[in-house]
Amino acid sequence: MQENIARNLKLLCSYAPSIAEVCRSLGINRQQFTKYLSGASRPSARNIRRICDYFGVEEEELLLPHGRFAELVSLRPRARHLLRALGPAATHIDRMIAGSADSLKPYCGYYFYYYYTPSRPGMIRRSLLRITEYKGVYYTRLSERIQPEESPLGRSHFIRYIGVALMLSGRIFITDHNSNALRSLSQTILFPASAEVPEYLTGMTLGVQGRSARSPFAAQVFLEYLGKSVNIRRSMKQTGIFPAQSSNLPRNVARMLAVGGEGQHMLTALELPA
Repeated sequence: MQENIARNLKLLCSYAPSIAEVCRSLGINRQQFTKYLSGASRPSARNIRRICDYFGVEEEELLLPHGRFAELVSLRPRARHLLRALGPAATHIDRMIAGSADSLKPYCGYYFYYYYTPSRPGMIRRSLLRITEYKGVYYTRLSERIQPEESPLGRSHFIRYIGVALMLSGRIFITDHNSNALRSLSQTILFPASAEVPEYLTGMTLGVQGRSARSPFAAQVFLEYLGKSVNIRRSMKQTGIFPAQSSNLPRNVARMLAVGGEGQHMLTALELPA
C-alpha cells in the first residue's frame, strides 16, 4: 500500500509546476515529502488529507493500485488543471459550497429577474433565472431573450449565463458568465427571503455592458419567484425589454429598481482618457 501511495503521489506531482511548489502549498518539509515520493515513509493521516484536498482526490483513491489510480486521474484532466491553478484556494471554495448546502435549498426554482438594462437606457429587462442543486452544488442559469430591435442581425435570439450560487453570512451570491462568449463575469448579491417561500428577492448586480464600450455597471435587481417548475416556453415568451411603466411588469417594479431617486437607474464606471 505504501508503494501505491508513493507512485500515485509521483503521478499527481507530475501535473504540478514543481515539487517545491507542492511542498510550499502544502506546508510540508521538502525532505519529508521526498521520503513520501520514494516510499521510504508513509504520510500521516493529517498529511494525506492535506495532499488529497490539494490535488482534488479522495483518500481511498490515493490508496488504489497505481494502474487503477492512473486511469481515474486520466479521466479528470480539466479538474487537475483547475486545482493546480486554485491550489490551496480549492479547500476554501469547497468549504463555502458545503456551507451553502442546506441554506440554499428553499431558493431552488425559477424566477423572473428584473433590472434596468444598460443597452437600452430607461428600459427594464425581464430574464428567466433558474437555481438548481446537483451533488451539493447550486447552479444557476439565466436566460435572456434578445429582441429583433436589439440584435445586430435583426432577429430574436437567446443569451444564456451559467454560474454558481453560494449563501455566505446571510447573503446570496451568484457568479455567472455568458456560456457562448467567455469575455466577462457578472455577480449578483441578494438579500435572503424573510419567509420560507421566497416570493420576492432584491439586491444588486455588477457586470459589463455587452456593447463595444464594455463599461462596468451596477444596477438594482428584483426577483419574482415563479415556483419549482414552470412552462419554460411560456415563461421565455414573457422575457425581453419593457418600458418602465409597462402594464406587463409587476406593480412598483420600476420604483424598486431606481437607484438614489427617480430617473437614476444604474451606476456606470467612467474610464480615464488615454
